Amino acid sequence: GKSYVDSCEASLPLGIILGESEEMSGLTVVDEVVEGGNGSLAGVQVGDILRACTACQAMMKAPAWQIIAGGIGQPETRRFMYNVDGRPFEEVMEAIGSNRMDPAGRPVVLVLEKREE
Repeated sequence: GKSYVDSCEASLPLGIILGESEEMSGLTVVDEVVEGGNGSLAGVQVGDILRACTACQAMMKAPAWQIIAGGIGQPETRRFMYNVDGRPFEEVMEAIGSNRMDPAGRPVVLVLEKREE
């Protein structure tokens, strides 16, 4: 059947259970959605394929002269889109959970492939 890509924003906890696709290896699919949960309210549905999500990573930020002088710099949290396709399931789960580190406390952005009815 036909499918389309859509994105939504939801706060943690998402209230969804993800799993590895049995039909296509390397794909992460939505297995369950908690009714009334953040994911459900954002429009996430069972069977959606997760294609990308936001993730956060702590990076050391320091002026070059400080590093040369032996300084350590300031940790800075960087938020980016993480491509889920073909990634190990544990890594996908860590990427979603890493959104807790977002200093701005923004919701998780999920890019989902949905099947047309």
